[in-house]
Amino acid sequence: MTITDRHGEWHMAEATEIPSFRPSSDWYEDWPFGVDTSVQVEACVTGSAADRAVEAFLEPLTRDPGADGAGGVRVHYWGGFTVESAPLTDEDGWRIVLASAGEDGFDSLETAADALVDALRGTPGEVRLAWHELPATRVTEADQGDR
Repeated sequence: MTITDRHGEWHMAEATEIPSFRPSSDWYEDWPFGVDTSVQVEACVTGSAADRAVEAFLEPLTRDPGADGAGGVRVHYWGGFTVESAPLTDEDGWRIVLASAGEDGFDSLETAADALVDALRGTPGEVRLAWHELPATRVTEADQGDR
């Protein structure tokens, strides 16, 4: 990406796009009332500094190797949220799913999203972040026993 300064000179700049998570009203309303529900959001992190940025986010979290999945999926948690991270299959970067259940699910998830944004913004180099709202899912008794 090039930037033109006020003197008309061109300069190269690192392409960094790290928007905060701004959920839609539909996302807030997409959960069944009166049942245990997990709210979730997907973040795709790309760019030459994506690996360092994602590791900076995951480093302070607690890893749950017993919950890791196929395809390089790693599971971490902290407080009221869980994080599933895996390398993207079609390009360099990471797919991160933030999820939270319980009475404070929305608050916990937004706290997780803010922590991800802070870690990415604090990493030098090219980093891009794209958010994708995921539908809420019902939490089963088996899910509750896992944590």
